[in-house]
Amino acid sequence: MLFLQCLIESAFVSSLFVPLAYAVTFQPLQDKPGLIDTGTFGPAIEVVHLFHNEPPIGITVSKSGRAFVTFNRGDLAQNPITLGELVGPSTEVPFPSAAFNTPPAGLVNTTNGRSVGSSDSTHLINVQAAIVDAQERLWIIDTGRPVVGGDNLLATPGGPKLMGFDISGNNSGTPFKTITFPENVLPPTGYLNDIRFDLTPALTASGKGVAYIADSGAFGIIVVDLGTGESWRHLDRLKPVSPLSRFLPTLFGVPTYASTPLAPGFHYESAGGGGGCDGFAISADGQHIFFTPLASRDLYRVDTAALRVNPANDNLAFLRVANTVQYLGEALRRTGRRAGDRLNGKIYLSSPEHNSINTFDPATGLISPFVRSPMIAWPDTLSVADDGFIYATVNQLWLSPSFQNGTDKRVKPFALIRAKISGERVKLA
Repeated sequence: MLFLQCLIESAFVSSLFVPLAYAVTFQPLQDKPGLIDTGTFGPAIEVVHLFHNEPPIGITVSKSGRAFVTFNRGDLAQNPITLGELVGPSTEVPFPSAAFNTPPAGLVNTTNGRSVGSSDSTHLINVQAAIVDAQERLWIIDTGRPVVGGDNLLATPGGPKLMGFDISGNNSGTPFKTITFPENVLPPTGYLNDIRFDLTPALTASGKGVAYIADSGAFGIIVVDLGTGESWRHLDRLKPVSPLSRFLPTLFGVPTYASTPLAPGFHYESAGGGGGCDGFAISADGQHIFFTPLASRDLYRVDTAALRVNPANDNLAFLRVANTVQYLGEALRRTGRRAGDRLNGKIYLSSPEHNSINTFDPATGLISPFVRSPMIAWPDTLSVADDGFIYATVNQLWLSPSFQNGTDKRVKPFALIRAKISGERVKLA
């Protein structure tokens, strides 16, 4: 009886603690959470040029203040300029001339019904990158692969080229150097994406220095003897220079596939001429090239001394180069060119997924934020100038036909921006 009474009492006490059911009606509050992302960080961003026609790709600024810009194109009537010079806050003129920007036979060769890029080695077809070297000469790389309907046509020998121009005083506008590439160095799928120079005479027998070129289309690094014009290829299609399979970035909060009419629904394997080795910078001492594929967040570096050995003269050279590649971790970036800082030794990294530019310090191996702004809508090319600024082209590339299945979703105007830095441009001579 006592046991039963205890049970009844226990049940009665438990019933006293049954929680009551409350219904709540939510209303929007005026107060906000303590932490809200403003989307901004670092020094002030200055807009120094607006592009009301075509979006810019490459940018370089000389010591004298001349600024040169590149534009991708596939139609001469719509895009008459692929290499230009900035002459006002929103004005560009063709460099070295309109005629040099206009191949007489057009941008495309058609053989047996198949359209490919022009083989014209004396005119500009589709210029990707421009850079002023330590001797204040302008160099450009022409992919030779015009963009048609969002897809880059395959290259033919002669079209892809490296050209050097004297920009001092009253020059004729004729290149002092033109270097083309054999197909065993640059295959038809190759895409000359970015370039860095070391003009130290002792590097080569010719004494004229070397150029290092990122090939994002056929995945590799090309080296050029600037004296002889000879070129060779390294790291061909190895993992560090190749796109990451199934890579899918998020841009402006939207997961973005690289979709073109000929390659719909890709995860960036075909983006930017191929998705391979794209971001490119040389260290302040010239001993390393830093790089990352376009379709990747991984940062690598490779020894330049190994790259300068021509595999034609050493059949183990490709192994020695591969053995010097170092994985440096995730760079928190997706694409964009890199710029080196001679004074501080830092590497600037564009990060379109975060609308930012970061820095990598080789001394510590750490990546730090430098500048962030909603205005940085795909920082494509980064260029450190002698005026104490780093410049960046902002071109909304992920909204272009090459990423949006042939549809152009970009919003004009595009911009050239800059931010103040404490470093200096890397000049290796």
